[in-house]
Amino acid sequence: MVRHRSGGAVPQVMPRGEDPPSATGRLGRRVCLLGLLLLAVASAAPVPALAQEAPKRLLFLTHAGLYKHASLGPAERAVTAWGRDNGFEVLTLQGYLQDQDALDLSRVTAEYLAGFDGLMMMTNGNLPMSDAQKQAIVDFVADGGGFIGVHNAALTFYDFPEFGEMLGGYFRSAIQQGHVFVLRVEDREHPATRMLGPSWPIVDEMYHYGTAPWRADRPEANIDVLFDNRIPMGFSRDRVRVLLSIDTEATDLDGLVDVERGGDYPQSWVRDYGDGRSFYTSIGHREDIWTNDPVYRAHLLGGIRWALGLEEGDATPRGSR
Repeated sequence: MVRHRSGGAVPQVMPRGEDPPSATGRLGRRVCLLGLLLLAVASAAPVPALAQEAPKRLLFLTHAGLYKHASLGPAERAVTAWGRDNGFEVLTLQGYLQDQDALDLSRVTAEYLAGFDGLMMMTNGNLPMSDAQKQAIVDFVADGGGFIGVHNAALTFYDFPEFGEMLGGYFRSAIQQGHVFVLRVEDREHPATRMLGPSWPIVDEMYHYGTAPWRADRPEANIDVLFDNRIPMGFSRDRVRVLLSIDTEATDLDGLVDVERGGDYPQSWVRDYGDGRSFYTSIGHREDIWTNDPVYRAHLLGGIRWALGLEEGDATPRGSR
């Protein structure tokens, strides 16, 4: 366990990533320059001053039960650094360093979570936790905690639908990597998206989500196509407030699997859950996005601060698009 407080040492250990440097990174940097222009314009709006109070405490889990993303280490270090000037401090368990077959999450109990204001997860798989531990996570949010799910968090706990209900949905399949997606900004006032303008061009891996519970009479539908996990509940706009979705009119759809002109492909959303708040974004696959994309930084920081109650934003579902 490593606690990262202001001025604290940041671990330098990082396993070699699975995603080798490629043209994707260079393309991402070029798209990032365009995003910076959008951010510069939006940044002219006043930024709320941080209250002079004790920082919120955020627990960040990066345990990988299915696939270890190369971005997990950079994500831990980036969020830790960002928190120092944004009203929260981060504690990580460096789950990404643990062997997939020997993950240890035994300390994550209701009593342990009570020491935090928020929980951030960039995990995947049916992690080795008891039902009581999984319920403790859901109850933590329902009782007023903040939840932040990033990218592969949507591949977590297929065996515990209450978690998917709180997060908002489950991964079904990936949409092509290394592609320039243009995201439609559906809420231009929320802290996670108000810096973006009407659209956001970005290179990253987008997701399709299950639309209904898996059924035995339709065994190929609503199943995680990578690891064969059966999806226990479907995503619905009636449950969450969508912040970002793929703009199929502005995005080149050539080569994109199961993406059709006029289709609905949400990629980030928020919801109130009991007395707590839940924020999710599919963006975060690329290793370099955590270190050289200030637009992504602003998006994620806005979501974190909203979930922790440091900023206000509407989470009222708006139903079908």
